[in-house]
Amino acid sequence: MSLLITTSFRLSVSLRQVAKYSVNVANTTDTLLFQSNFTKDEQEKILSTLNGSNPDQLSRFNVSQNRIKNLVSWKSKKGPFRTLHDVLEVEGLGEKVLEKICQNIISDKDVFEEKSMKTNNITNKRLKQLITPPLNGNVINNLQSAVGIHLGPIGISWAKLSCRENKLTEWSYEDFSVLPKKMFPADNFELAIKILQRLPSADIYILEGTPTMSPQGAAQPAAISSYTQHLELSSMLIALLNTSPQHNIKFKKVDSNDIQRTENKVYHLRSRVPARLFRTLVGTEKVSALAVVMQLVESHSRSDFSLPCTPITLEQQLRDKYVMDTSANKELLGQALMLVVSFIDLCIYKKSYQLSSSFAE
Repeated sequence: MSLLITTSFRLSVSLRQVAKYSVNVANTTDTLLFQSNFTKDEQEKILSTLNGSNPDQLSRFNVSQNRIKNLVSWKSKKGPFRTLHDVLEVEGLGEKVLEKICQNIISDKDVFEEKSMKTNNITNKRLKQLITPPLNGNVINNLQSAVGIHLGPIGISWAKLSCRENKLTEWSYEDFSVLPKKMFPADNFELAIKILQRLPSADIYILEGTPTMSPQGAAQPAAISSYTQHLELSSMLIALLNTSPQHNIKFKKVDSNDIQRTENKVYHLRSRVPARLFRTLVGTEKVSALAVVMQLVESHSRSDFSLPCTPITLEQQLRDKYVMDTSANKELLGQALMLVVSFIDLCIYKKSYQLSSSFAE
């Protein structure tokens, strides 16, 4: 008798669990549907949003990057979602997660805007920490183009991005492999002039903040010498960019004894922010960014684009040139591209959900 009662109880529980997913048996045969309180119109809105939104738009509804990637992958294999139950087949999407996403879509909540309002003071503080010197509103509102400049051990690279179309228009580098190991100030100055002549003109120029030297590096004379040369070349480039009429059109030399004050055109993005944003930082070490940059280069033609940034466009010639280069030079080019894309998204578009990613340790 006791066994019969226990069996009946378990059967009752199982039936209740099955009933949770069963709706309108007259409208379906053997397909179990996601049970919710959403109306037919609301469900259509949810499905339309999930099927029609790109990864960047889905992020606004508090969908993680991994889940966005899984959603895109499912649709590419099986087509658009026809029911909410289809969405439950996506890896990493359970009932509770789907319910929250649906609620955000139905209430038309823009999670990005909501979080920006709640954390406005924190965001402003972080923006000040991100860029040095701080950007003023006039620069942000009138910005049409920016050049990211990456200075590394094997060379220097630059990437020019048009802010209006988010289009990569120039992308190149200067190889340091033929330079002598020991560079004197005069040599560095000649190199800086050579680089300046190749750098494209833009409204502003972005460099990545130089990280402090580790205790291990400070104990090695060779590391100290390399670090000093890096700072020296960087400082020379900053001075030249700000005083070059080609790169700073507002600079005017009045006469040999007087130089008119002009706006600064060179800014430093906080060290390692691009690596954090694009997840190429493991602990304190940067890892290869080749896969990330390739996805960024193909961002407008890939259905599985899931990087935490605004997609870019570029001419086929620039893409082909990048693909044909060596792995080392690809890394060099990629660093400049990630730098300028990070700056535009974080400091100009002020996308605070990307901003949170960039501060993730």
